[in-house]
Amino acid sequence: MAFHPAIAAKDAAAGVGAVDYRLQRRRTLADLKAGKVAPSEVCDAHPELLRVARNCASPSATACPVCAVVGHLSVVHYVFGTRLPASGKLALSEEELDRYLRLTGEFSAYQVEVCSECGWNHLIRRIPLRP
Repeated sequence: MAFHPAIAAKDAAAGVGAVDYRLQRRRTLADLKAGKVAPSEVCDAHPELLRVARNCASPSATACPVCAVVGHLSVVHYVFGTRLPASGKLALSEEELDRYLRLTGEFSAYQVEVCSECGWNHLIRRIPLRP
């Protein structure tokens, strides 16, 4: 599932609980391998998401599931909620995510996996940030 801020706005407003998208990710990768989905359909990261992955996130030692390149796969967190811009706020650390637990209002963090080499991106988890 490609990540888009509009998804976050609806979920945050609805007060939905934690959601794990790993099964959907696995299905997307299986469809890609089977030829049911074109690489261009899953390697479509927004330029801003790629910029964040290259310049702000720490790359993992895990190979990208699409291009198999090591050192370009990152996980980024965006926070959406009360008094935040519609495009969300980038959270660079666990401490920054924890800060939202101390604030009043409804906040949700979205964990997105992105490859800065091929543009693969998939929503991994949605986590409500509540005290």
